[in-house]
Amino acid sequence: MRGASSAAPRTSSSASTRAGACGCSRAARSRRWRRGHRLRRWRRALLRSLVGLVLGYLVLCATGALGILALSYWIREETPPPTGTYAVWGVHHFQPVGSRGELWRGGAPSPEGYRGLADHGFTTVVDLRAEDLSAAQLAAPREAGLDVVRLPVRDGQTPTPGQVKRFLEVVGEASGPVFVHCGAGVGRTGAMAAAYLVRTGQASPPAAVRRNLAVGPPSIEQIYYGLSLGLGRADQPPFPVVAVSRLVDAPRRMWSRL
Repeated sequence: MRGASSAAPRTSSSASTRAGACGCSRAARSRRWRRGHRLRRWRRALLRSLVGLVLGYLVLCATGALGILALSYWIREETPPPTGTYAVWGVHHFQPVGSRGELWRGGAPSPEGYRGLADHGFTTVVDLRAEDLSAAQLAAPREAGLDVVRLPVRDGQTPTPGQVKRFLEVVGEASGPVFVHCGAGVGRTGAMAAAYLVRTGQASPPAAVRRNLAVGPPSIEQIYYGLSLGLGRADQPPFPVVAVSRLVDAPRRMWSRL
């Protein structure tokens, strides 16, 4: 009897231990499930946020880029080339900037283009490209007998006040017509040409920007820059404008490097 009575508590104790262990195991599994559920929920929320950001960025890029492209196309159709425009082989978008024939603009010339400029009496070339250029590209204008001034501006961006001041000095001191260019002869060239026209009193900021849009689509910050020009200033755009512009313009700049 004593053996039977002493075994009963041990059996009860073992059952209680097993029940407690099962309860702890269920609680642990429940905690792990809740943690896993929260983690999955956070991952889904993060994925939705990333997809939303990507879609928003694509909409922003498409709206900004296509809007400027459409505006440029419309203005180009409505705006005749400046008086005195003629063609030089090897130079795209070649046209006068100043009303006195002192300044012309266009895309980066080929070696034949530089020789053509020299044949037409040009004496100085202002190169706005900030890209890595080969030795042959750097030497081409001098080999054609042209003086070269480099004022590097990054693609899609605008010149500094110091660069505009130097540019005005170069045009004023040149012994013959000056040709300014970047890569395509659109954005950076247009920004510098607009600064020249406004600072010399030959055009209002809206008129200068319209002339740029007639050549091709500039970036948002280049449009803002042109519209904010004054007779005594050529300030670069504020950070919010620059940030939006570079976000919108990033796909084009990446594509141009391929």
